[in-house]
Amino acid sequence: MILEAVAGLASAFVLTYLGMTLVAPAEVTEKEAEDITINKEESKKSGNEAAIKNVVAGSKTLVVLFGWAGCRDRYLSKYAQYYQDAGISTVRFTAPIAKIRSFSSYRPFALCFHRILNEILHDQNDITTIYFHVFSMNGCSLLAAYWDQLQDLENGKEVLSKSRGLIFDSCPAFTSPSQSAQAISFATLPPSHYHGALRGSYRAVLYTFFSFHRGVLWLRSFLEKDIYERHYAYFKMITFDNLPAKQLYIYGPADLVCSEESIEEYAQLMEQRGVSISKLRLLDSLHCQHLRSHPVTYTQECLDFVKSGHLPANRSRVPLEITEEAAQNDVPEELAY
Repeated sequence: MILEAVAGLASAFVLTYLGMTLVAPAEVTEKEAEDITINKEESKKSGNEAAIKNVVAGSKTLVVLFGWAGCRDRYLSKYAQYYQDAGISTVRFTAPIAKIRSFSSYRPFALCFHRILNEILHDQNDITTIYFHVFSMNGCSLLAAYWDQLQDLENGKEVLSKSRGLIFDSCPAFTSPSQSAQAISFATLPPSHYHGALRGSYRAVLYTFFSFHRGVLWLRSFLEKDIYERHYAYFKMITFDNLPAKQLYIYGPADLVCSEESIEEYAQLMEQRGVSISKLRLLDSLHCQHLRSHPVTYTQECLDFVKSGHLPANRSRVPLEITEEAAQNDVPEELAY
C-alpha cells in the first residue's frame, strides 16, 4: 500500500512536470522582447506595458525601476513620480510574467531595456549617476539578467561606472515552491478576473512543478556546480562582485512571498564583502506594499539615499502611517513575485 502511494505521488509529480514543460510558453525571442519593451503599440496589443522614461531637465541622476510580477504601470508610476517631483529622472519597466519561462527569459528583455538606457545616456549628457530600484524577484531577476550581460554590451562599462546604488524592495530572496506558486498564480490570475477555485488549482499545479523542478536541479547540482546560479536569480546575484557598493534593503516579517530571513542572509553576505548596506525593516507592511503602508518613511529614505548618496541608518518601524493620500491609493490585487 505504501509503495503504491509513493509510486502514485511520484507519477503525479512527473506528469505535472512534463505537462508544464510541454505547455509552458517557448522562451521569448529578442523580437518579441523588443515589441514589448520598446514598441508601445505592439506592447499594448499583447496586453503588456512598454518601458517608460521621464527625463527631468537638468537632472544629473537617473533612477531605474524594475517592477514586480503582475505590476501595472499605474502602480509603478507612483514610485517614479516621487523621484520626478524631486527633480530626478526615471525609466521604468516590468518584465511580463506571462512571458517568463525560466531565468534565461529575462535576458532578451534586459538587452532591449539596455537600448533604452543607452538612448537616455546619449541624449542626456548631464546624467552622471544611476540608481536601480527593484521590486521582488521579478524585478531582481531582470536586474540579474541585465548585470550578467552588462560588461559585454555597448556602453555597458559606462553604465557600470555610473551605477552608485541599489534599492531592494522585498528582495532578493530564494523563494520556496509554495511562495512562488502563490505569487505567480495571483499575478497571472488576479481575483478581479478569475475565480478563486481556478487560481487554487493553478497554484497546486505550479507548486507540484516547482517542487519537482527543484528536486531535479538538486540532483543535477552534484554534477554541475553552477546549476543554481544558472536557474535562480538569487544565486546569480550572489556571484556578482561588481554590484554598486551602497545598497538599501526595504523588507519586513509580514512579507509572505519573500522571507525576511532570506533577504537578511543576502544582505549579510554583501556586508561581509565590504558593501555598505542599510536596512529599513517595516514590521507591518505586506510584500511590495511598503510605500502604501509607510509613504512618508519610504519616500524620505529613498530620496535621501538617491539625492545624497549616503545610506540612512538601520531602523525598524511599527506604526502604520495612515495618511489621507495613503487611504485613497488603490491596492494592487495581484500578489507580487
